[in-house]
Amino acid sequence: MKCLALVLVLLFSALGAGQEIRDYLVRAEIGGDGTVAVHEEIGVFFPASRHGIFREIPISYRLPTGEAYRLRVTVDAVLADGSSVPYRQYTEGRNLVLQIGDPDRTVRGLVTYTVRYRVARALRRYEGEVELYWNAIGTDWAMPIARARVEIAVPPGVAATEVRALGFRGPYGSTDPLDLGWEDGLLVGEAEALRPGEGITVAVRIPEGAVALPGAWQGFLWFLQDNLYAGIPILVFAGMFLLWWRRGRDPKVGSVAPEYKPLEGLGPAEAGVLLDNRADPRDFAAGILSLATKGHLVIREVWTDDKAREPDDFELVAVESEAPLTPYEKALRDALLGGAERRKISDLKYKLYDKMPGLKARLYMDLSEDGYYVGNPDHVRSAYYGIGIGTIVLAGFLAYFTQSLYLGLALGISGLIVIGFGPFMPKRTAKGIEALRLVLGLQEYIRRAEVDRIEFAAREKHFDELLPYAMALGLTELWTKKFDGLLTKAPDWYQGRFPTFAPYWFGMRLVALQNSAYTAATAAPRQTRSGGWSGGSGFGGRGFSGGGMGGGGGRSW
Repeated sequence: MKCLALVLVLLFSALGAGQEIRDYLVRAEIGGDGTVAVHEEIGVFFPASRHGIFREIPISYRLPTGEAYRLRVTVDAVLADGSSVPYRQYTEGRNLVLQIGDPDRTVRGLVTYTVRYRVARALRRYEGEVELYWNAIGTDWAMPIARARVEIAVPPGVAATEVRALGFRGPYGSTDPLDLGWEDGLLVGEAEALRPGEGITVAVRIPEGAVALPGAWQGFLWFLQDNLYAGIPILVFAGMFLLWWRRGRDPKVGSVAPEYKPLEGLGPAEAGVLLDNRADPRDFAAGILSLATKGHLVIREVWTDDKAREPDDFELVAVESEAPLTPYEKALRDALLGGAERRKISDLKYKLYDKMPGLKARLYMDLSEDGYYVGNPDHVRSAYYGIGIGTIVLAGFLAYFTQSLYLGLALGISGLIVIGFGPFMPKRTAKGIEALRLVLGLQEYIRRAEVDRIEFAAREKHFDELLPYAMALGLTELWTKKFDGLLTKAPDWYQGRFPTFAPYWFGMRLVALQNSAYTAATAAPRQTRSGGWSGGSGFGGRGFSGGGMGGGGGRSW
C-alpha cells in the first residue's frame, strides 16, 4: 500500500509539473449597497492536456466567539478565453467550488479563465468605518503564480485621503507588507513569483457612510441561517408553552362571589399556597396567627425601650385549646415551641431555618394528598428548575469545549426559559380550582366588605376568624382598618401595650409580627469555611496574509 501511495503521489506531481498561473488579476469593487463585486482573470498555462481548473472560494468562517459566519456569493459569469465554458458549482466543506471546464474536452497551453461573482457580508463595521479584509489571492493554490495584480475600487465620492489600506503577501500568517498605490482611481498592488501556498491579502477601510450595509433584521436572519442552534431557545419556548398548555394550565376559575366564612378544612397557610402556588413567609406568619386565634397561643409583646414606637420582640405562650388544627398548624406549633411553654421569636433565629423546608413540604404534601393539585407543586417546580439549571451548566461546558459563545448562550437562554416556566407548571385539580374560587371570594369580601357586614363581623367575633386569612392574602392592614370605631380593645389572644387602642395600629403591630417571624424563619446559621479568518480586522497589528475573507485557491483537473 505504501508503494502504491508513493506511485500515485509521483504520478500527480508529474502531471502537475510545469503548470503555473502566468497572470492573475483580481479586481474587487466595493458597492454602495454593501456588496463586493469580484472580477478574476486567471491565466493558467497547461503543459499537458487537462480539462480545466477548480476554483475554491472560502465562504464559511468561525468567529472567535464561536459564531458561524457565512458569505453570500452569487456567481455571475464563468468564461474561458472570453467565451462561455461549462462549469459545475457546489459546496464542499467551507468552500464554494467551481469546477470549470468541459469533461468531454481537454485544453493545453495558456488559457485565461474569467470568474465574476458578487459577495454579501464581506464588509464589516469598525469604529465608524467599514472594512474589506479580503484574501484577493488565496494561499491554497497548488501552482505558482508568476505575476499577480490586485485592484480595489471604492464607491464613488470616496476620496483617496479617506481610505486607509494595508497589504500583505506570502504564506498563511505572513506579515510581509505589500505596497499599495493609486492608479486611475483604483487602489493597486502587484507581486511576482508567488510560490504555491503564497497569496495576497488587502485590508481597506472607508467611511461608514459611503455604503449602505444590510440592516439589523437582515443580519439577524443571516445569523439564524448560519447558526441553526440560535433557534434552540425558540423551539424550547414553543415546547414549554405546549407542555404548559397540556399539563400545567389550570381549569378556568369562573365567576367569583364574595365568601364570608373561613374555608372548611383549609387553613390560612393552605389558602395562601392555593392563591399563588407557593409557600411564602406570609403563609408562615398566617399560621402563627391562626394558632393564636384558635386559642393555642398567646402572642405577647416584649418591650425594652418605653419610648420605642414598636415592640422589640414577640413572645409566644402555649395554652390549651380544643380547637382543631390542620396538619400544617400542628407541625408549626411543634416547630415554634418544641415542648416549651413559651419562646420569644428572636430565640427562634437560626433555629427555624432548618425546619422551614420541612414545614413547606408539609403544606405542599397535604394539599396534593387532599386532591387540590395533580402533583406536589414543590416537586413539579423543582423538577423544571433542575432541568433548567442542568441545561445552563451544560451550556457552560459546551461553550468552553466547543469555543462557541453563541452555542453556550443559546443553551443558557433555553435553560432560563425552562426555569421561567417552572412556577406555572403546578396544576390544580377541579377540587383545587373550586377551593381557589372560594379563596378569591374571601379575598373579595375582605377588600369590599360593607359597613353592615363589618358590624356583624365585630359582634360575632368574625374578625378573629378571618384575620389569619387576611394576613395570608396580604390584606392585614386593610382588614383591621375596617374595624375603626367597632373594636375598642385587642383580642384576648394578644397582649400588647396600647395607650389608645385602634384597629389600624393593631394591624401595624401584626405586620411587625409578620416581619419578625420572617426574619427568624430565614436567618441561616453561619457555616464554617475551609481553607481561516480570525474574525478580526486587518488593522491594529493583527493583519496577515490569508487572514481575511475570500481567497482560497484551486488546482487543475
